[in-house]
Amino acid sequence: MIDVSLVLLKHRRILLDELIGLTGLNREVLLGKLKKIKEYVRIDDDEVVIVKPLDLAIHLLKQGLSVKEISRYIDWSDFEKVSAEILNAHKYFVKTNFRLTKPVKLEIDVIGVDPRSGRGLFIDCKHWSRGIHRSALVEIVDKHVNRIEKFIKYYRWARDKWVYFKYLREIIPVIITLTTPSLRYYKNTLIVSIQEFNQVLLDLYTVLDLFNIEPYRLDVK
Repeated sequence: MIDVSLVLLKHRRILLDELIGLTGLNREVLLGKLKKIKEYVRIDDDEVVIVKPLDLAIHLLKQGLSVKEISRYIDWSDFEKVSAEILNAHKYFVKTNFRLTKPVKLEIDVIGVDPRSGRGLFIDCKHWSRGIHRSALVEIVDKHVNRIEKFIKYYRWARDKWVYFKYLREIIPVIITLTTPSLRYYKNTLIVSIQEFNQVLLDLYTVLDLFNIEPYRLDVK
């Protein structure tokens, strides 16, 4: 029997009758299962809509479903949306899908700028279908740091692309993953799971001190 939550993750919105057909459950049993995950879905008339796909994915991981199975139905945009929501809740200005096309090309998934401290979090959202080796994480961080260094070098071209860059004074690179990473920091870059991200922001100064992370300074002259 197909898992109801996995069907919802795949389709994101689906008619109740279609869901009954795909899962093989009768209406009463299906509604009972939907009630158990009501914080992640809503029912509009006869249509079931998933409203928090990444939260549902994390819930399924905790229930014992495999990362490989779940990651088939989520992507970087789910991480991007949740990361942006968390940053907004902490009063960061947020930019998603930042792109610079000249004089060099670079792209940052999510940028959060705290106007009070001048701190910027430059986030790369990643998910994998299986556990990630330490060496692969190192390679991912190296590429992200390279983007940050390009951004700093060509900042005078980037700063006019978003009005809130005027507050930016320093940059902390962050990698956000679905599951708890095996490597927590490397090259002044934080590596955290999406589940931990809110708490990391609450305790950011402590976390930076714990891992001896020095933000990348930005020359704004």
